[in-house]
Amino acid sequence: MTQYKYRVFFSLLSLPLVLFVIFSAGGGHGSYWPFLVLFPFSMTGSLFNENISPFLFVAGLLQFPIYGFLLDKVNCRKVLPFIVIAHILCAFLVFILKRENFF
Repeated sequence: MTQYKYRVFFSLLSLPLVLFVIFSAGGGHGSYWPFLVLFPFSMTGSLFNENISPFLFVAGLLQFPIYGFLLDKVNCRKVLPFIVIAHILCAFLVFILKRENFF
């Protein structure tokens, strides 16, 4: 079980984060800021569409388990800076190119 510790942790972490994001979005009447910050890779697809599709939601669900998979397969000290930098750069890109209907 220790060989899958990051994969399990990030998989379990993604569920409460998704519930938090859905709650904060408020059925389209709330704020999408948590969604933009926590799931920037899935939000990059919304830059090309007018809305958030179910495919983007599934991509968001897979983001954190993929982080855990990468941390388990590659040395954590080597891959963690790349994951953090890629996450921050993608979030920055989404904030720069965001649509006005998200805010």
